[in-house]
Amino acid sequence: MRVALLICGIMGSALFSFSQVDTASSLKEVVVTATKNQSSVQQLPFSVSVIESTKAVQNLNRTLPESLMGIPGLFIQKTNHGGGSPFVRGLTGNQNLILMDGIRVNNAIFRYGPNQYMNLIDPLMMQRVEVVKGSGAVQYGSDAMTGVIHVLSKTPAYADSFSMGGSMQLRFTEANMEQVYRPELELRSKNIAFTAGASIKKFGDLRGGDSTGMQRPSGYNENAWNAKLKIKLGKDWEWTAAYFALKQNDVPVYHKYVLENFQTNTSDPIWRNLGYFKAEKKYFTGTLRAIKFFLANQQIGETRLLQKRGSTVSRKETDVVNGISSGVDFYQRFSKIWSANNGIEFYWDRVSSKRFDSDLLSSSSYPQEKRGLYPDQSLFSHAALYSLHHLDLGRLNAELGGRYNMYRIGFQENSLGKIAIRPSAWVFQSAISYRIHSSIYAFANLGSGYRAPNIDDLGSLGLVDFRYEVPSYELQPEKSINREMGMKWKSKKAFGSISFFHTQLKDLITRIKTPDVINGYAVYRKENVERGYIRGWEAELGLQPSKSISISGMTSYVFGQNTTQNEPIRRIPPFNARIHLEWARTYFRTGFLYDHASPQRRLAQGDKDDNRIPKGGTPGFNLLNWYAGFDHKKIMMRLYISNLFNVDYRTHGSGINGMGRAASIQVNYRFEK
Repeated sequence: MRVALLICGIMGSALFSFSQVDTASSLKEVVVTATKNQSSVQQLPFSVSVIESTKAVQNLNRTLPESLMGIPGLFIQKTNHGGGSPFVRGLTGNQNLILMDGIRVNNAIFRYGPNQYMNLIDPLMMQRVEVVKGSGAVQYGSDAMTGVIHVLSKTPAYADSFSMGGSMQLRFTEANMEQVYRPELELRSKNIAFTAGASIKKFGDLRGGDSTGMQRPSGYNENAWNAKLKIKLGKDWEWTAAYFALKQNDVPVYHKYVLENFQTNTSDPIWRNLGYFKAEKKYFTGTLRAIKFFLANQQIGETRLLQKRGSTVSRKETDVVNGISSGVDFYQRFSKIWSANNGIEFYWDRVSSKRFDSDLLSSSSYPQEKRGLYPDQSLFSHAALYSLHHLDLGRLNAELGGRYNMYRIGFQENSLGKIAIRPSAWVFQSAISYRIHSSIYAFANLGSGYRAPNIDDLGSLGLVDFRYEVPSYELQPEKSINREMGMKWKSKKAFGSISFFHTQLKDLITRIKTPDVINGYAVYRKENVERGYIRGWEAELGLQPSKSISISGMTSYVFGQNTTQNEPIRRIPPFNARIHLEWARTYFRTGFLYDHASPQRRLAQGDKDDNRIPKGGTPGFNLLNWYAGFDHKKIMMRLYISNLFNVDYRTHGSGINGMGRAASIQVNYRFEK
C-alpha cells in the first residue's frame, strides 16, 4: 500500500483532501496570517493551508484538532479523548504557535510535547483556520519554530437594512459517543452587526475498532459560547468586541487508568475564556493606510484530580493563567511596489498554582496545601517590535522582515529565593515567489524561529506524563532556521503544490534524566543541550474531471534527527496520506475518504520509555470512511460512517485508540428574516 501511495506522490505529488479545503477556491483565498496583511494563497512564498468552516461542519469534525487532519505537513496526536495536539512539521506543544483572531493562545505554562489546549477552542464557532508552515516567528513571536495555526472566528456581516438569521445544529454518533446541540443567531444593520452561539456537547466513552471495544473511562462533557459585536463609528473606523468561553468537565486521561494503575486521573474542570477589543482606522491617502489596535484578556485553568489504586492519598492540583495582551500595527504603503507592517506587542501572564493532598485515613479533615506544579504567582511578560516589508515587482513578490523580543520571567522559590531571568531573541524572514506562468508559481524562503523558556520550563515540579520534573533556572531560547522551496499551480480543473523543507534546531531544551527516583518515577531536569534537524516534503493535488466528480488528496513525509544524541527526534510522525473521492449533484453528494499512516519504528529513547507507544513502534493503519449529504434551502443533512472496516488503530504517540466503525448523523436548520 505504501508503494502505491508513493507512486501517487511521484505522479501527482499526491492528493489533498477536499474535505478540508474547498479546492474550488483554495488558491484564491485571502489569508492574513502569513504577512499580517491580506494576501493571495497562490502568490505567498510560504506553504499555506486553509480550512473553511463549511467543510469542517460537513465532515462532522468533533474537535478543532480533528478538523486539521488531512493537512499536508500536519499530524494529530491524542493523549486522551479530550485532547488533540497538532504536530506541524514534526514539532508540537510549546514549539508550535496557536493564534485566535490574531491573539496568542500559547501562554506561560504551555508544555513541551503534546498538550490539550487546542481542544479548548470550539470548532463550531470558527470561520476558517489558516496554517502557515515554516514561518510565523517574525509575524507573531515565540513558539513559531515550524509554523503557525491561526483560528479566525465567525464574523457577522453588515446589511443595508436590518435583518436577522441563524441556525440550529444537531449531531449524534451511535453508542452515545457524541451528542451536540448548537444554536446560533446573527443580527445585521448598516453600522452594527452581532453574532452569538452556544454549544452543548456530551461525549461518551470512545469505542475503538475490532477487538478494542469501549475505552473506559474516556468520555467527558463540554459547554461553550461565543459572541462578537462589530460597530462602524466615525469615518472609516471599525470597532470589534468579542468574548469566547469553553469549559470541559471530568476529562479522564485514559492511558493513566489502563497502564499506570490510577483510580482517578482526570481534569475537572478545564476551561478557557478570551475577551478582546479591537479598533481599526483606514486611510486612503498618504503613506499610512491603516492602524490596528487590540487589547485582550485570556484565562486558562485546569484542576487535576489524582489518586492511585490502593492509595489512601488523593491529590488536587489547580493551575490558572491570567493573561493580558495589547498591540498596535501600522500598515504603510510607500509606493506601488512597497508596503510594510510595523508594530509593537505586549503580553503579560500571571500563574496561580495550588496543590492539596488529602489522606483518607488521616484524622485531620483539612487537605494539606503544598507547592503546586509551578511556583505560585509566577510572572511571565514580553514585549516585541517587528517590521514586515512586502514587495510586489510584477512577476516577483518578496517578503522581508525582522522581530526583536524581550522577556522577563520571575517567581519566588522557598528554597532558592527570588528567581528572575531576562532572555531575548531576534528573528528574521526572507521569502520570494516568482510567477513562471499565469497559473504556476515557484517560491523559496529562509527564516529563523525561536521559543523563549517559560514557567513550565523553569519552575515545574511534580509528575508530568510518565516522569517527575524538577525546576531549572538557567535556560535560554530554543532556535530554528527554516529553509523551504516549492511550487504551486492552478487551473480551472486542477490545483496543487509541492514543497521541500529543512529545519535546523539548536539550543533545544530537553529533559535530562537524573539519578534520583521519586515515588517510582525517574526524575528529570531541563537544559539547553541538544541540536538536531527536521527535513521532509509535502504535496497536494486536486482534480475535477467533471462537474460532478472530484478527486483530491495529500501526502507528507517528515524525518527528524537529534544530532546530539545520535537518535531520532521524539514523536516524529510517520509518512501519511489522504485521498478523497466525491460525486456531487445540485442537492446531493457522497464520497469516500481514505487515510493512511505508515508504521513509525524510528524511535528516540524517550519514545521507547513512553508507555503510550507500543514496543517496536506504532503500527501503521489504513482507514476508509463514507459519507452522504443533502443540502437544500434551509436544511443540511449529513450521514457519516467512520472506519468502515472497523480497524484497530491509533495515531503515533497517542494514549487512546481511534474510533471504530460508527455512524454519525447531523442536521443543520438555517433561517433568515
